[in-house]
Amino acid sequence: IGVHQLRKAEDFRRRRLAIADAYDAALQGVPGVCIPQVEDREGHGWHLYVIQVDSDQLGIGRDAFIERLIARNIGVSVHFIPLHVHPYYRERYTLRPDDFPNAWSAYERILSLPIYAKMSDDDVRHVIDAVRDIAAGGAR
Repeated sequence: IGVHQLRKAEDFRRRRLAIADAYDAALQGVPGVCIPQVEDREGHGWHLYVIQVDSDQLGIGRDAFIERLIARNIGVSVHFIPLHVHPYYRERYTLRPDDFPNAWSAYERILSLPIYAKMSDDDVRHVIDAVRDIAAGGAR
């Protein structure tokens, strides 16, 4: 299975790049949403497309933003959870979220939008429209 998938890897990467390009073009400049800044777009694997939300500007936090995307049938997730809040480290070293404020702040702002090779252009447009609508509506 792996060898067969390797033959398709470059096509998959190119499709994910096209999706990332579409996200970038549509989400650039959306108030309260920060898109990824990548130096080597061609070399990037684009296995994740991580945005940051500014809760002060939007009037809603990351979790509410995620809930609204899920309500629109969009699968989003948080792929980064700071190490110091995982149970082992938290308990073993009695760590609190604010012990590492930069990691905690990033965690509270980021989420991953769907990005996979089999996404249709309609799927991509649906995600874009939802992100733009939610950002525009804020605390509605």
